[in-house]
Amino acid sequence: MPTIEHDVIEVPKPDGPLTWPAVTDLIAPHCTPQTVPVRLALTDQANGRLTFEVTGIRGVDPSAQKWGSLWDFTPRRPERSGRFVVIHVVPTGIRAEIGGFAGDATPATNLLASTCDYLLTHPNAVTASDLYWGRENVLYLEGNLLSRFLLGQIHLRPAQTRRLGVLVDKPHAPAFLDNVLNAVHACRTVGGLTIDQVWVSEKPLRAEVFYSPCGRALGNIARMDRILEIAGEAEQQVDALAITSEIAVSPQLRADYYAGKRVANPWGGVEAVLTHTVTTMTGLPAAHAPMLTSHADLVPPDGVVDPRDGAEVISTSFLCSVLRGLWAAPQPILAATPTMAGETRLNLEDIGALVLPAGAVGGIPAFAALAQHIPLILVRENTTLSPLCIQDVLGSQDLDHTEIYVVDNYLEAAGTLTALRERLNVDAIRRPIAPTPLSPR
Repeated sequence: MPTIEHDVIEVPKPDGPLTWPAVTDLIAPHCTPQTVPVRLALTDQANGRLTFEVTGIRGVDPSAQKWGSLWDFTPRRPERSGRFVVIHVVPTGIRAEIGGFAGDATPATNLLASTCDYLLTHPNAVTASDLYWGRENVLYLEGNLLSRFLLGQIHLRPAQTRRLGVLVDKPHAPAFLDNVLNAVHACRTVGGLTIDQVWVSEKPLRAEVFYSPCGRALGNIARMDRILEIAGEAEQQVDALAITSEIAVSPQLRADYYAGKRVANPWGGVEAVLTHTVTTMTGLPAAHAPMLTSHADLVPPDGVVDPRDGAEVISTSFLCSVLRGLWAAPQPILAATPTMAGETRLNLEDIGALVLPAGAVGGIPAFAALAQHIPLILVRENTTLSPLCIQDVLGSQDLDHTEIYVVDNYLEAAGTLTALRERLNVDAIRRPIAPTPLSPR
């Protein structure tokens, strides 16, 4: 029976920067071979020690991972393609000021997308319950697949997703299944989406929410075996899988979240655990939407909620944005797969920059970007629960050949991306400008 495991691992802080190969050397020896890692974050550093939170799945065959081990890393080649692709990440479950609510990072994402050929992002940034407003060049990719792309394990084919499937938790009342089916029908008739299959679990999947000691949202799913069984079947029939299931959240926690208090989105952590596991074992692009459990959930506790949560309280299924987003998902393929004639394929050589909140440097995207020498743009205004900064990850050394830009907001981030795209020296646009140094020989 597959089970979810959450571990806290403390290791000595190395002298060098925390690139992904360095993190692998630190963490992999502490993980049992029978547990497949699906999520990892550096949550603290103090007294020469690093604290990582690692989520894995036990009770599956590690050799059955679709893309290989999460520890595998392939460096990108020095030559660059003619495309300019940007990755925008706002990690789930860390209460980001922008992107920690219901799709409220969509305007920032669209602004960044205006500077590039394609922008890759994940559901947390643009999924807004029943609303989806991502630009056409925004490609929607679940967080684990985004990490696998940055690690060089997969390439991406844009505009290939056509057939969507839906996995539905067994609801405690028929009306809530009707609500899901109405959302599916709306996306078919209004959006023209092809939704070929809807699977309904025979038993409740039972997802629960909890928080780690540092305040990150996490969660467990009791019937992961059933989810993986249906997802394995879906892999042969659809191009992407939407999952909707009940997630029990207490009224007080819901009220605190809707009021904008310093509490991470309670649904995000368990959703990430679920979809990371599905994409690890099946390879299908996937995303999750909480299923409505009570019509009382649609009534704001204090009338009008925090503006960033408006999309949630005007929605009923929370599913439509996930289906629309998955329709924009590129298809992942193994990086070693030969390229076909005329094929559009995105790879590491296309990436122009990774944009992150300044305090969200403790995850796989930042570690991978540092190892791949991908420019990092860190946004100060988008604060999170994380106490980390880029210097905690770099250590006492600068990283050769990696450009790191710390900017105040997403408006400045967009300007920096434009300069990078146009191959302009960002320092030449700022004042004062330093003289060119001389190197005596």
